[in-house]
Amino acid sequence: MTELIVTTEYGQAEGIVRDGCRCWFGLPFAKAPIGDLAFRHPQKPESWEGVYKAVKGRANPIQGHGHKKYGYTDRDCLYLNVFRPDVEEEDLPVMVWIFGGSYCTGGAGLKSADSEELEYEMAKFARDTKTIVVTFNYRLNMEGFLNLSYIDPSFEMNNGLYDQIAALGFVRENIGAFGGDSGNVTVFGQSAGAACILALMTHPDAVPLFDKAVVQSACVDSFWNIEESKKMTEAFLKYIGIGKADIAKIRTVSAEDVFEAARKLKKKVMGMGDVRCAFSPVIDGMTIKDYPSKLAASCDKPLLMGTNQQEANLFVNEIPDILMPFAARKFHLAPEHGKGAKSRYSDQVTQSIYRGPARAIASAYKGDVWTYEYTYQTPAIRQSGAGCFHASELPVLFGYDLGITPVDDPETEKIGDLMRSIWGEFARTGKCAWTGNRVI
Repeated sequence: MTELIVTTEYGQAEGIVRDGCRCWFGLPFAKAPIGDLAFRHPQKPESWEGVYKAVKGRANPIQGHGHKKYGYTDRDCLYLNVFRPDVEEEDLPVMVWIFGGSYCTGGAGLKSADSEELEYEMAKFARDTKTIVVTFNYRLNMEGFLNLSYIDPSFEMNNGLYDQIAALGFVRENIGAFGGDSGNVTVFGQSAGAACILALMTHPDAVPLFDKAVVQSACVDSFWNIEESKKMTEAFLKYIGIGKADIAKIRTVSAEDVFEAARKLKKKVMGMGDVRCAFSPVIDGMTIKDYPSKLAASCDKPLLMGTNQQEANLFVNEIPDILMPFAARKFHLAPEHGKGAKSRYSDQVTQSIYRGPARAIASAYKGDVWTYEYTYQTPAIRQSGAGCFHASELPVLFGYDLGITPVDDPETEKIGDLMRSIWGEFARTGKCAWTGNRVI
């Protein structure tokens, strides 16, 4: 049995027992990206003396636009959490979660400074899958993905992606101390996190750090080329009120100013009729050599990849019916008329952004691949008429409501058990028990 005090390459760390797991929270996997290290690729953390108390999560990264403002954020955010089921076995499979949020919002830290609750509580998922689960923060919006390097080369690109690589490096090098199998690491993520996985699957620094991938509802084509990224940068700097000559000031702008400028940038991108995320990673020919949708198919790691039946309902349902024809023209959708037109518009967006690109990757994939379509709706979602929308599978998969929908009814618990058995078996063996496309 793994002890609560473990020895990493940086020093000893003491965890706690919670919800049937041995947990280590708030472990640093990189130096704090502040001061001269802000807007740069992460560096390995310093070793520490004594026993590090890994008993509480840390802050989330600075947020951009989103449905809510994360109340507990800090630029010093590069920490991870480990959930190990309290079982006798050693060398457990490892699953590393990469959260989504349009590259702009989200986190794996605490819900608030005075809370013990994390944004992603993975104890049940770890117990039911019999895997060690790791969650971590990566930098978002301007600090994670804004292209400032053409203004000042000391500002590096795609820092958020390199944060992910740093976290995976920590896991590969240290997870054995927690009872995990360092040779059996599965990355899994949703939305922007899933799209990042597609980029990592052919990134030379990332490829040696994991063995399998689960890609859930990836925004497959949400990447900027160099020229597009410069236009986004120019607009963002205007909104945040910083000129190129004073670019160093961006290291210390307030979280509130970042949030408001990011909200304006999102509005600009939507006004352009572009469905990509405002802070999408940059295809620079070096860190990301081409669109991951073109490159990922050349990977040979076992892959589980799927989408939700009505992904776009999350976005389309927010548009008033009277404005839907205008929005359809803005986003170049084919005209729909009559009863159910809004639902058919949503189907178009789901197909073009999520389902179609995912299946194209799967059909060309070099390695073993299994696909699924998630169609289940919890009773609460079914009653609301919201449909099987983007991210609606997460509460069912993780076994708690996540602020999205209750999951404590017998029907939903049964579906959750099924999903966790599939994800866990894939993490253990790199295989799924079906051919073709599985409907969940």
